[in-house]
Amino acid sequence: MKTPRERVITALQHKEPDRVPVDLGGHESSGIHCLALKRLLRYLGLDEEVRICDPIQLLGEVPESLLKKFNVDVINIGRTISPTGLTENDVKFKEYRLLNETFYIPEDIDIFVGEDGRDYMRAWFATDPEKRKTVVAVRPPSTLFFEPYPFYTPLKDVKSASEIKELPLHPWLTEYSKEQLDLLRKNAKWLYENTDYALLGRGFASLFEITIYLLGHVTWAKCLRSNRGVIERLVDLLLEHNKEQLKKFLNAVGEYVQIVVFGGEDLGSQIGPNINPKDWRELYKPALKELVDLIKKSGCYALIHSCGSIKPFIEDFIEIGIDAWNPVQISARNMDPRELKREFGDEITFWGGGCDTQHVLPHATPEKVKQHVKELVTIFKEGGGFVFCQVHNIEADAPPENIVAMYEAVNKAGVY
Repeated sequence: MKTPRERVITALQHKEPDRVPVDLGGHESSGIHCLALKRLLRYLGLDEEVRICDPIQLLGEVPESLLKKFNVDVINIGRTISPTGLTENDVKFKEYRLLNETFYIPEDIDIFVGEDGRDYMRAWFATDPEKRKTVVAVRPPSTLFFEPYPFYTPLKDVKSASEIKELPLHPWLTEYSKEQLDLLRKNAKWLYENTDYALLGRGFASLFEITIYLLGHVTWAKCLRSNRGVIERLVDLLLEHNKEQLKKFLNAVGEYVQIVVFGGEDLGSQIGPNINPKDWRELYKPALKELVDLIKKSGCYALIHSCGSIKPFIEDFIEIGIDAWNPVQISARNMDPRELKREFGDEITFWGGGCDTQHVLPHATPEKVKQHVKELVTIFKEGGGFVFCQVHNIEADAPPENIVAMYEAVNKAGVY
């Protein structure tokens, strides 16, 4: 029997391990909403507090009890609950209320209630004390996650590239402080030496999507058509920023992590690409390759997160050295699992595609969930190159019995 770390590496090498490796909560797009996690623990009779590990999406940190129950093989080096090398003095938590439930969120996440009754979040991620005062997200009482505040398009009025002197503040612009890197290194080293999980960390946040968010969809589309210098300037600044942060990250933890994830590269929607592949290849692909090269030179595997109908880009991912792709949105147009596996299964690892979270996981019966997962695992597992994960995060409306059924199915069907 392989260890979880060996199992994941074997799958990434396109070989068949003893069973399909499983990811739950390894990164920000393979997780579970804190409410779904709370209900799941309650359903299983487990009385455990739920910590929030992603303050925007309000994802819950997966406890060790579930890692073991569901045979999870991957954990994030930022985790704060067992197994972890961090202590209560390293990361402190405070209560956060959501729909009459109590959760725990890191103390440095600055949330306050506005006069309108909505929760507002300041820029906890900024290293500059003044920038940390900026309000960047909002959550109305009835919603289940935070949204950008205001609809955050700080460069929507830009007319020329020369106007962009520096990158604006944004939650997706990873900015590692020395203190953060020291804690990540401490935890990564401890997890590497004291557990046999595959270890995953986030190297940088975004290259493609963030240009749209900073400019706004309308301005971005206009620039794409007739003012490309603006996008080129942004990509240059983003490449410089992301390279700097990625180098810091790899210098701190590269010897301990096996997989480096990067996201914010949603190249598709439900029905097709968000950008003409030719335009993406000209404007974004060379910069992305530079970042992937840094990851590969460190000896780590490169995992991209890219949602939607993105089949036209998969060969490009392979060409620039990307090892694995998440979330494999099988419900999108032209994303048939059999075709994807047949055409690309020997060259890129599918880190996802294990269960449709739009239509099946929240709405089907447990038996239908099991059958659905069994069919997908059977397709994707052949020859390795598959790490099981549902399509993106498990949302708050997923019934706990369906979540249990999903993992029962993969652990049964995933045996080689």
